[in-house]
Amino acid sequence: MVSIPFKTTDLSPGARVGLFFAALFAAAAVNTAFLPLWFADRGIGPGAIGQILGAASLLRVITGPVWGTLADRIGRRRPVLLGAAVVATFTSLLYLALRDFLPLLLLSVFQASASSALNPLVDSLALALARDRRLEYGPVRAVGSVAFMVATAATGWLLTRTGTWVVPALLALAYGGCGAFATALPEATTRPMAAHPLAGLRLLGHRPFRLIVLASALIQGAHAAYYGFAPLFWRSQGFSDSTIGLLIAEGIIAEVALFAWGRRLVERLGPAGLTACAAAASLLRWGVTAAAPPLPMLAGVQLLHAATFAMQHLSAMLVLSRAIPPERAATAQALHSALGMGAPTGLMMLISGWVYARWGGLVFLIMAALGAAALPIAFKLRRVLA
Repeated sequence: MVSIPFKTTDLSPGARVGLFFAALFAAAAVNTAFLPLWFADRGIGPGAIGQILGAASLLRVITGPVWGTLADRIGRRRPVLLGAAVVATFTSLLYLALRDFLPLLLLSVFQASASSALNPLVDSLALALARDRRLEYGPVRAVGSVAFMVATAATGWLLTRTGTWVVPALLALAYGGCGAFATALPEATTRPMAAHPLAGLRLLGHRPFRLIVLASALIQGAHAAYYGFAPLFWRSQGFSDSTIGLLIAEGIIAEVALFAWGRRLVERLGPAGLTACAAAASLLRWGVTAAAPPLPMLAGVQLLHAATFAMQHLSAMLVLSRAIPPERAATAQALHSALGMGAPTGLMMLISGWVYARWGGLVFLIMAALGAAALPIAFKLRRVLA
């Protein structure tokens, strides 16, 4: 992997982490919004798409904590991030040579094992640097959201001119950027973690951690139909690929505002308040989406992505940064990512594919109920953290 063409001392730690976030979320934009369309254009049906995406998400339950434990064992995140990004880059290029279901399933699972390291480890790095007052988490994380928005809109525009064949190349380009920027990441060295085969599972005995994982599983898992089938559902309503790209991108605008300028609101609400808002917004957002509303109304509820995703994400980051020892931070992030996002998203992706193939957009009603079920968890979290 070629190093980036500037000295690491030329940029602040926040800028260097922000560049990695930008490349990572450009990859996430292509993967979330357009890889399902790439599968569909190669004759893969909704049920099979759900199986591919679901299996990839479920594998993160195993591989994510392994990456996190490895980073904690050596006390450094940068070499792990670099290695994972290189593997994710080359596996993305292999999509270009495949068309059949089983090879695509196996490749997606293999790629997921590599990419599962990137988000939790860079999040734990950013939080560690924030604790040392070397950066401010919210604005740096907002860089990733801006990149997601721009990449989604730009990719939607590009696909109307090239077709979806270019999606794997764009995915490889973004993951390649992660590898390049990983070489410039600052390091927040922590004391290497003592080896123990059940070190990660011990975190589940910590009640605040257990509650935030459960809340994330319900709220973030409720995004499964959105990640896997919203582009197909909206295309069936007559929206163009460029409009679909803009719909996904505009929801990030409010998310960026929350990350960049919502510090006071976040501190006032706290983890429990943020989770409660995210759960209530899930009920509204997915309920309206299921009704196939006209474009202006659909665009309006897309802004609730700032609540359904970003508020719950920040709630989890607050709990992890305040309640987890630094030497367990990478493991905790990876375990939260696996059990709070990967496993529920994978399971719901499998269910969503089956439901969408039979009842279309009604699958979003299941997502609405799932997200709303986190409201009681928010009240329990408030009592535990009081």
